[in-house]
Amino acid sequence: MFGPAYFLSGDSFLKRTAVEDAARQRLAPVFSKWIGREEIKVRNEESPSRLSVSERVALLEKMVPANEEAGQEVLIGRSSGGRVATLFAMRRPVKAVICFAYPFRHPSSVLEPLRFSHLAHITVPTLIFQGTRDAYGAIGITEDYALSPAVTVRFVDTDHDFDLSPSKWDEVAQKVTKFLHSVDQGSPAKGARFDEAFYLSTHPDVAAAIAAGEYVSGEHHFKIKGRRKGRRFRLLADT
Repeated sequence: MFGPAYFLSGDSFLKRTAVEDAARQRLAPVFSKWIGREEIKVRNEESPSRLSVSERVALLEKMVPANEEAGQEVLIGRSSGGRVATLFAMRRPVKAVICFAYPFRHPSSVLEPLRFSHLAHITVPTLIFQGTRDAYGAIGITEDYALSPAVTVRFVDTDHDFDLSPSKWDEVAQKVTKFLHSVDQGSPAKGARFDEAFYLSTHPDVAAAIAAGEYVSGEHHFKIKGRRKGRRFRLLADT
């Protein structure tokens, strides 16, 4: 069993409770305690959806104990709750972060680096489930946003509402549990598969280097040099 889980809802949590309900049903048993929208509301007279992201981070800092057991918490965030979770993890030790439908950008707004720039530097193991049709960031997120090696991405066939069938939710929950076990064991987490075709077509010099025997594959080049150089890459959606 893992430590306590804190579920951080998105701004529309009053209308959209399905994500937490589905996650709680499948994942709560593997945690020592599940602290979600109802528990967080009890501790604050004002709905978290009315607070700014920075205010929500400050609220979470008051809720999460800072004692000898600190750092065992798992933060689970949907949409803006993912921003809260990852920003908190930049300031305080936690075991892991799980995000559903991370809001990399607002569809009707200009890029806001405050939404995503910290993801290039986060060191806490972080698993992001992103919809392939998410208007806030879809299959091309790795092309547009720098993600640290601590971030693992899995794509799901859905949009920003993260509306999944019960069987798909079962698969997501299984992947979350496997991810947490990998964190416990200190082993690399399995993420979405690297898109070799995209990488090699985008970077013909890498294809030439592979032909010359300098690298085994595009993914090999990316791990050795490409990530550090900011090379564009893509990941494949789960099938």
